[in-house]
Amino acid sequence: MKKFLLIILFLFNYFALSQQASDYFPSATGYLWNYKVTPLDSINNPMMQFEFFRQDSFAAVQTYQGRTADIVLSKEGPLQTILLQPYIDSLFYSFQGTDGYEYFSTSGIEFFLNQLDSLGIDTNFNFLNFFRSLQNWYAVYRFGASPGVRYTLLQKDTTISTYNIRFKYSAIRNNDQTINTVLGTFNCKKFTTQWEFSYLLGPFPIPLFSIEDTNWIAPSNWLVKAYQPSKAVDLSLLGIPPFFIPGRTIDVIDQIVGVDDESIAVNDFVLYQNYPNPFNPSTKIRFNIPFVGSELAQTVLKVYDVLGNEIATLLDKYLEAGSYEVEFNAAQVLASGVYFYKLQTGSFVETKKMILLR
Repeated sequence: MKKFLLIILFLFNYFALSQQASDYFPSATGYLWNYKVTPLDSINNPMMQFEFFRQDSFAAVQTYQGRTADIVLSKEGPLQTILLQPYIDSLFYSFQGTDGYEYFSTSGIEFFLNQLDSLGIDTNFNFLNFFRSLQNWYAVYRFGASPGVRYTLLQKDTTISTYNIRFKYSAIRNNDQTINTVLGTFNCKKFTTQWEFSYLLGPFPIPLFSIEDTNWIAPSNWLVKAYQPSKAVDLSLLGIPPFFIPGRTIDVIDQIVGVDDESIAVNDFVLYQNYPNPFNPSTKIRFNIPFVGSELAQTVLKVYDVLGNEIATLLDKYLEAGSYEVEFNAAQVLASGVYFYKLQTGSFVETKKMILLR
């Protein structure tokens, strides 16, 4: 009898004291997350020269798609402009017991899905509409799940160009991991999510490719680290040309110290790193034109390939001293690879490298 009571007491304490999913999220709106984002090349080496920044803001708590949601606004950009940019994306989280829900939305991938649809693979199948049908709340972060046990969040079969295809969204809670960050040392819950695309041979799924994303979740701080490896994708079975999905690492930082625009005088010649970089298919190039002894300065901005061949002239005109921004859209003209953009105004010349990844 005594042993039975001890077991009951143990179970009571376990469930009473076990951490709830909401314990890992900030308790009040106004919380800011600052991150450094480092792109990865095709073999997952960090490309430090192309790093950029991300800032998230816990903006509100309100009902969204049937659940009480913690709404986070998000933006990404280079150091020079990130603090001046508006928030352009939204993330939605909801918590119930030991489960943390995340709302899957196509907002960040609609351009890519439209590109797939433009290939005309199957006139009876629309990638954008299919993925929009999957938009919903999913219990991605199951803090009470046993480590190492994969759980399915979504599984849906469809037919594309006479082939039976399965889309599966799953997650796994890994063993807890203690990591050191600039904000402190945290014993993190570690989750890996996976989107898997398979060809169905009868009832048997034959994997075509998968996309993984590993997140480290810290108490009261939520995401403090993330890793998404690069992925080469070959869907030639469906008539889709091979393409490459760049990976990246995300690390929390204490704060983003932006460039003080007032410290950059109009008389300074500045060519900024393009953003986004890597890009597909468009990117923006920002620069300052100095005063060169007259009201107008002839300014030429051109793009070259690695062999020095001129690809495009983005600008060739007389400009006043000031700050400017030009968009370069590669569309379907260029293949993936390294390109250079050169700015010349008066006696000032500077060249920078950019990467197009399709």
